[in-house]
Amino acid sequence: MGEVRIREYEYSTANFHVSPRKLRMIGNQITGLSVTEAIRQMQFSSKKASDHIKHSLVWARKNAIFQKKMNPDNMFIKLARVGKGQFRKRLDPKARGRFGVIRVPYAHMKYVFWEKHPEEKPTPRNALEKALLAGELPRRKVKGFRLTKNVWTPLEERKPIYNPKPFYNW
Repeated sequence: MGEVRIREYEYSTANFHVSPRKLRMIGNQITGLSVTEAIRQMQFSSKKASDHIKHSLVWARKNAIFQKKMNPDNMFIKLARVGKGQFRKRLDPKARGRFGVIRVPYAHMKYVFWEKHPEEKPTPRNALEKALLAGELPRRKVKGFRLTKNVWTPLEERKPIYNPKPFYNW
């Protein structure tokens, strides 16, 4: 058997006007998705930076296909890192001859694409692994724990709430 070579492609955007904190949310959103699904997510995202990220994803996908001969159907985003660019500073004139400094943030994003090959399903070694692979949850032996199909169960009316908070936390 020949050894399986994992193909990866790295791409980095240029610095553009966006906060690294806001760009990190987009990076967390697209990490682990297929590249076509990430482009679709950016197409319908309401964030300002999503348009710039969408164009760079399309460009990076095209480069990965032509340079590394990667299959676009098996291409996934392994990593989406956000880096700070230089903060441009501007003066903000105030009253009485004073001034403040406005920091204008810049950031960039680096992607790592990789080609995911179809994997064989693992064979279960015992009954617990067989139940987990079938999607069934094993019964836990914890006092007071009951496995229910409902996602949410209402609070019992007869149980008092001690030290209530000024907001709902259940």
